[in-house]
Amino acid sequence: MKKNIYQILIAIVFIMVTGCDDDKERLIVDDQVGFLKPSYTEAEVFLGAGLPYKLYIVKSGIGKQSAKVTVSVNETLLEEYNTNNNKSYQLLPADCYSIVQNQLVFDNSDYSKYIEVKWDEEKLALLQPSSASYALPIQMTAEGNTINIADDRQMTVVVPTLKQPYIQMADAGLYSPAFMPTIKGLNEEDIFVKVSINYPSESKVSYQIEVDEQLLNNYNTTHGTTYKMLPEDAYTLNGSWSIPMNLNEDYFKFTFHKKALIPDENTYLFGSYVLPIKITSVSKYGVDPDASYILYPISFQPDKIGKTDWAVLEWNTSSKEDEIAWLAALDWGPEKTIDNNVATFWGSKWTTPKPFPYYFIYDMGKEYALFRLGYDNPTGADAWRGNAKAGYVEVSTDKENWSRIANWTAPTEATRSISFDVPKTTARYIRFVITDAFSVYLGGAQMNISEFNAWGM
Repeated sequence: MKKNIYQILIAIVFIMVTGCDDDKERLIVDDQVGFLKPSYTEAEVFLGAGLPYKLYIVKSGIGKQSAKVTVSVNETLLEEYNTNNNKSYQLLPADCYSIVQNQLVFDNSDYSKYIEVKWDEEKLALLQPSSASYALPIQMTAEGNTINIADDRQMTVVVPTLKQPYIQMADAGLYSPAFMPTIKGLNEEDIFVKVSINYPSESKVSYQIEVDEQLLNNYNTTHGTTYKMLPEDAYTLNGSWSIPMNLNEDYFKFTFHKKALIPDENTYLFGSYVLPIKITSVSKYGVDPDASYILYPISFQPDKIGKTDWAVLEWNTSSKEDEIAWLAALDWGPEKTIDNNVATFWGSKWTTPKPFPYYFIYDMGKEYALFRLGYDNPTGADAWRGNAKAGYVEVSTDKENWSRIANWTAPTEATRSISFDVPKTTARYIRFVITDAFSVYLGGAQMNISEFNAWGM
């Protein structure tokens, strides 16, 4: 009895499995073929490369049918395509191309195959000056109706487009974002730069690169920038590289040496640097003249010191002292210079300004090694405000003994952010002094400052 039950269960499982297989086959469509890129195809023709165009045909479905398909040129299809798509392509002359093999045979398991179209590049180039555009209308038929051809994939219009085969910097010109090494970061870091070719290659493509400072000089002149050339001892760059076969892109690298920008423990060469690198030669074809170089920016900057624990210990002018009540009531106190809000600002005594100099004494809460100081003028609707022109900065560790570490001058009245590097200096207290204004009034000035800033560690 148990044996009979066991046999019945096996039979039921077998029926269920075979039934599932039958259901699965009913859900999958019958095999069909069609162009991978139907209707319209742009074929890149790389002059001098002699590369054929591969016109792919794919077979989809349950995978139980073989097929034999034939392709042919049909001018009537081109006329229909022009009418339906408001185009004016002309039939490509027969001496400009050849179809190497116009038949393909698909086995049951085949998924895709291609037909090669070879171009006569010289004759195509002769057509290039013409205002007309040429196309090759190709249709597909299946021999003996052994397999269905997808209705929307049975024709394609191939438009040859002439191009120069080039190697190029993938991100030519001034690269963004800049590499930003930090004071406490690694002393050496590898930086990778992408190089690409615009054509398929079945062999290795070798190329040479070099640093060219003139590229940076030209950029600064054209764009009014002041990027510095990365010092020679701040990088290592190999001049010979290659893109492996069957790849269209790869990377070269250079190594950044931060120690070159910190020659000793008290000297930090902060700045916005650039390493200009160009491709000088390539083993085959040419270098894209519009993408032959990259300007790789390296911004070595000190960290801005947070002002959460700062305090303004002393100051000698504020709008709060104004003799006009509504001006005195304005929220323009000296604490606004350290509130981390560029939308607020300090204002000097306004109606009858005090004579210069003006000053603030800041307590940073603890000692820092200072590398840079500066201030921000108001922006937005208050961008007309500011007016501070020149002054100096003193620092102290005990608020009794002071050392002047910098004289400063604002470039223009319109400049919103002013900063200046200082020799590495350890301090807790900063005395920021203003000695002149762009517009002087009664020996002083009506003046606003949004934020005072310090950079260090």
